[in-house]
Amino acid sequence: MKFNRYSILLLCASMSLAVDAFAAGNGDEILARMGAIEIKRSDMERLLGKVPAKATPEQIRAINQALRTELIRRTLLDEATRAAWDKKPEVRQQIDAAREQVIVSTYINQQVRPAADYPTQADVQAAYEASKSQLVRSPQVHLAQIYTKDAAQADEVAKKAHEKGADFSQLSTQYSQHAESVRNKGDMGWLVVENLTPEIRAVAEKLNTGEVSKPIKVADGWHVLKLIERKGAETIPLAEVRERLVQSLRLKRAQENEQRYLDQLVSRTPITVNEIALSNPGSSGK
Repeated sequence: MKFNRYSILLLCASMSLAVDAFAAGNGDEILARMGAIEIKRSDMERLLGKVPAKATPEQIRAINQALRTELIRRTLLDEATRAAWDKKPEVRQQIDAAREQVIVSTYINQQVRPAADYPTQADVQAAYEASKSQLVRSPQVHLAQIYTKDAAQADEVAKKAHEKGADFSQLSTQYSQHAESVRNKGDMGWLVVENLTPEIRAVAEKLNTGEVSKPIKVADGWHVLKLIERKGAETIPLAEVRERLVQSLRLKRAQENEQRYLDQLVSRTPITVNEIALSNPGSSGK
């Protein structure tokens, strides 16, 4: 639920949010309030599912925003209901149409849902074998780096890194001007080669395992790289894509079931259309 087109998002200052209670606490405590509108823990869990006991800061921020948006939605609903907006004929017509659509869609979804035991392991294995040519992981490199904005310092650090017995991780911690590099002692993790910037990629593709590069000029500074390990293109293991294949197979089966169900429905109860009346839409039949 997003209200990006409404400036009311700027009016959230009056909300009282118990952010520190999102991931901890006992009972059905109130987590968010906007005027008389409240959201309790049970409401949040119905909306978002159970929050992990140790929610990350990113998860907390996402929950915070979701609750704010839901409070705004509920407040608007309360105002509209008190104004009897749902009693307006044109609104009532839309509500009825939406109700009918929910009934139809949930009913047909239930009728065409694949059996609980589909797909079998054999079905998944067959789908995997048929899709192997698309299930390929691109070449990757495991890099460490030292980043600096100064060309002279880049040369100095590169020389130190090429000395026998040099500790690249220590040099990165000492000299790198890239905060994440410092935290990870220069380790950049596994990177897809084709996603690297052209300057970095050109060098990374030629480095041998354990080799340190000369300073590499990029738009905002200089990089000294060390290749820790390299992986060529490889087929992604079945275990990593099994859930994706299962969902794809179930969706395809549901679509097939739906088409079959609708064909049978029309076969049992043929459709007739009054072509004469249709060709004369302005006629009242009098």
